[in-house]
Amino acid sequence: MGTVSFPEPEFDDEQRSLLLAYEIHQSQLGPHGFLMPETTSPDADPNNPEGTIRFYADPVPTVDYAEKAKRNAEDAYRKMYEGADMAGLIFRVHREERNQT
Repeated sequence: MGTVSFPEPEFDDEQRSLLLAYEIHQSQLGPHGFLMPETTSPDADPNNPEGTIRFYADPVPTVDYAEKAKRNAEDAYRKMYEGADMAGLIFRVHREERNQT
């Protein structure tokens, strides 16, 4: 007669509930990091005198140098291959240390 084993579940009910709640939360985030139901609510409308929240942007932008490198590569490719189909192209960004001399 062989040995029978019963593996334990990887997650318990509470952990599954937390993972599901996190997934729902993540799916509702907009590209700005705020929840879309909040950012699209009439309470956020600056023309609503009864609105309870306000969104504003920094007056001076922050430069994301990785994003800048990516977009510069896209622009260069577009110029080099004028009329190229850009759909589906992914320009990966790499990080490297610079020599400080």
